Amino acid sequence: TDGVTGTGADNQTPPTGAEPLAGVTFKITKIAELDTYYGEDAKALPTVEQAKTMGSIGTPIVQTTDATGKTKFDNLTVGLYLVQETEAPAQITGKVGDFLVSVPMTNAAGDDWLYDVHVYPKNSSTYGEVTLQKKGKIGSADATNLKGAQFKLEVQKNPTTWEQVLKNNKGADIGVAGILTTGSDGKITVKDLAPGDYRFVEVKVPENTGYIADLKTPHEFTVAATKGKKEDGTEYQAGSILINGKYVDTTSNPIEVINYKPAVEKEVQDKAGYWKNASVDYSVGDTIPYRVTVDIPANIADLKTFTLTDTPTKQEYQTGTLKIYSDSNFATETLVEEYTVTSENSGWKITFDPKKLSSVAGKKIYISFKMTLKEGAIVGSTGNTNKINLDYSNKILPDGTPDPGTPETDKIENETTVYTFAIAVEKVDASDNKKLEGVTFDLYRELPPGASGTGVLTNPVKGLTGKFEKVKTELKTDDKGEITVPGLAKGDYWLVETKTIDNYNLLKAPIKVPITATYSETKKTETITDTTTGKTTTTTTIETKTLTDAGNEGVFTTVVKNSKGFTLPTTGGIGTFVFTFAGIAMMAAAVILLITGKKKKAE
Repeated sequence: TDGVTGTGADNQTPPTGAEPLAGVTFKITKIAELDTYYGEDAKALPTVEQAKTMGSIGTPIVQTTDATGKTKFDNLTVGLYLVQETEAPAQITGKVGDFLVSVPMTNAAGDDWLYDVHVYPKNSSTYGEVTLQKKGKIGSADATNLKGAQFKLEVQKNPTTWEQVLKNNKGADIGVAGILTTGSDGKITVKDLAPGDYRFVEVKVPENTGYIADLKTPHEFTVAATKGKKEDGTEYQAGSILINGKYVDTTSNPIEVINYKPAVEKEVQDKAGYWKNASVDYSVGDTIPYRVTVDIPANIADLKTFTLTDTPTKQEYQTGTLKIYSDSNFATETLVEEYTVTSENSGWKITFDPKKLSSVAGKKIYISFKMTLKEGAIVGSTGNTNKINLDYSNKILPDGTPDPGTPETDKIENETTVYTFAIAVEKVDASDNKKLEGVTFDLYRELPPGASGTGVLTNPVKGLTGKFEKVKTELKTDDKGEITVPGLAKGDYWLVETKTIDNYNLLKAPIKVPITATYSETKKTETITDTTTGKTTTTTTIETKTLTDAGNEGVFTTVVKNSKGFTLPTTGGIGTFVFTFAGIAMMAAAVILLITGKKKKAE
């Protein structure tokens, strides 16, 4: 190939850039004795084409080159041999033509015989280079490069058989034991592949991510053995990458493989109608609206499991309130086929048939439902959580894979918190702080000016102006002079004393008890893969809770003092008449005395 004629000697220099080639098979066939071609009456040596028509003398010998690119045919008898290359590695697109070798042959000077003849047949080879780009897509967010995904590379041996490639066609290892791992850019590049049909097959998703592994879908490509035409009419070279028969420059347009992962967000609506993804506050008995947003993965139809479970603390699911919508404002109800809703542990569970979710694949659905805050709700900074869990298949297995029974699943968790507070009343004697038992109160909550509906009161008692709701009645102090009212949302509350004990005055005006707590949270999302089970859990929790102006752990205490003495008058009662009459009489007496005094002075 470099224009230099071989000499048969063992000290010849191969062309620059030539490398030893293993796996090339040669067949040598003795076709003639040398007597016919040497001597005074020698005939001209036959051409290669003539040699192919000549019968063989003895049995042909077949051997294959080793790792050094060599094979040695020993103990040959003197004669003329036809040398033919019969097999070569796939990257060999230019095989060596058939040639003749004489044993022995004259040296280059023509003055001696060479019995050990060295030949250097040269093949031309073609190699391809391919790049795969791995991305991860969570919910409806944009796909991002995914580091740490693993693939194997397979080559097609026949129409039904694929074999894993452990080394490229120059002998370099493919990955680690044949496993390729994407780098920080999400890419895998494999060089020096011989022409042929190949495929990448996913082996494993990165740990601590929760992506769904697609072990079923092969990503096939071809390393072209010959030149061809691109779609634009220009030519591509042998070794180019073809996908579905079309030229692709995978350096600039890699084979893109996307892993999907669902996403879940839980929100709770506050009393003002705003959706919060962390916390709100409510009173015991209140109805609490919730919204769960679920991003359905694009490959949902290939999954076996897709289940949502809602687990509340000190809350109760209002049966029948759950509905599924295609928009966040709950304007259009989505008719997702074949799902079941069951009540479990005061919450609910939805079991979907993933194949029936194909109509919303790659989209969001919104689940609306309502809870009631139960008696005994936790007061203060701990709050009352409500968790949503999504369990989904973490692998898509090839067809024909034995069903293991229960599919392997990963989990996503998300939570919100409902706070509630308490009012503590301490009733004491104004003079000596003696605890007063048996004093009775009603408790009112002040409402916004526009409040309306059943239970809304306008100016329910003297001293209150505005709109109110009665929260509790007949609250009576115990032997320690105390009353505690738990399970209250933020707001302004009013204590109205309705009954006192002997010798003590009934309070003339309500007492304001504001619950002014403010709270804030930070959420944390963490994804962990269990190395034993392989199960990945993505948890979004409220990492820190800051409760300020919240009294003593959410309990707002007020001290109410009562004084002994005569009974304070009640508007419209007999006491008012008595005191009014006495006042008028005293004023009349004062006037008479003043007039009498003036007369005496004048006289």
